[in-house]
Amino acid sequence: MTAPISRRLLRIAAATVGAALLATACAGADEMEADIDDDVVDDPADDADEDDADDTDDADDEAEEADGLLAELQAAGSATIGIANEVPYGFEDEDGNVTGQAPEIAYEVLAELGIDDVDAEIVEFGALIPGLQAGQFDLTAAGMFVTPERAEQVIFADPDYCVTYGLAVEAGNPMNLSDFQSVVDEGATLAVLSGAVDEDYVEGAGVPADQVELFGDVNDQYEALLAGRVDAVGGTFLTVLEQTDADDDIEPTESFFPTDEDGNEIPGCGAFAFTDQEFRDAFNDVLTEMKESSQVVEITSGFGFPEEDITRAFDYTAESLVEEMQATE
Repeated sequence: MTAPISRRLLRIAAATVGAALLATACAGADEMEADIDDDVVDDPADDADEDDADDTDDADDEAEEADGLLAELQAAGSATIGIANEVPYGFEDEDGNVTGQAPEIAYEVLAELGIDDVDAEIVEFGALIPGLQAGQFDLTAAGMFVTPERAEQVIFADPDYCVTYGLAVEAGNPMNLSDFQSVVDEGATLAVLSGAVDEDYVEGAGVPADQVELFGDVNDQYEALLAGRVDAVGGTFLTVLEQTDADDDIEPTESFFPTDEDGNEIPGCGAFAFTDQEFRDAFNDVLTEMKESSQVVEITSGFGFPEEDITRAFDYTAESLVEEMQATE
C-alpha cells in the first residue's frame, strides 16, 4: 500500500508543471504569426479565482480530516500501544525493545497510516482495557482474545490469529494433568492470569475457586509453579511452550480447546482493541490488506504460530466472532 501524499504536495507539483508548460508556450509565441482570438485566451483573473476556490475546498477537506483521534496521531506522527509483557504476543526483550506478534503488526499498520513513532506502555493484563479507556495508550497490542464482554467495553479490529490452550506442569507430569477436568478430578491448584479469559474458562469448566490462584503477571505464574506453590499453570499454548522450553523442570501438556458448559469449543482468537471507531476502521482496512498479501502470516508465524491457526482467524470479523460466542452462551 502506498503512503498517502498530502494535497499540499500535489498542488505544488501541479503548479511547477504548469509553470514549465507556460514558459515553453511563451517562448514559442514570438515565432507564431497567426492571430489569436481574445475570446479563447484564458483570463488570469479567472484562473486565480478558480485556484482560490480549489484552495478553499482543500482547506475545508483538511479541516474535516483534522477531526478525531486518528488525525491527531497522524499530525503528531506518533502513537502509544499497551502491552502486557507476555511472550510471544507483546513483550519487552532483553535489549529493552518492544516486540512480539501484535506490536510487530502494529508497527507496519501504523506506518501505513503515517504514524512512524510508536511508544509502549507495559501494564498487567487486567489493566489493558481500563488503561485504554483512560487514554493511557491509543490501542492495545497484546494479543487480547475477543469476547462478548470485552466487546461491550472496547472496539476490536478483526482477529489476526487463533490459538489453542495448554497447561504447564512439573516435569514428568506427576498428577497426569491434561485439561480442566483433570485439574478438578485430581484436586490440583491451577495458576491463571487475572483479567484474562482464563478466569472465564476455569469457571465454565467447573474448577472450584479454591483450586484457582490468580496472578497479575505471567512470570509470577511460572515462578509459583517452579517453587511448588501451584500444580499447573494455564495459558495459551504458545505461551506455555515458550515458558516450558526455557526450563527443564517443567513441561507442557497436549494443547486443547476450552469448552463451555454444553461442551462447545470456545474459539480463542486475538485482536487489537480501540476506543475510537474511525481509528479502528482505518487500522482494520490496512490489516485486511496485510492479511490478503500474506504479511500477517509472515510476521505471526515468525513468533511460532502455526499457519493454520493464523489463517483460521481470517474467517472471522470481530462482530461474527462475538456473535458465534454469544450463540453458544
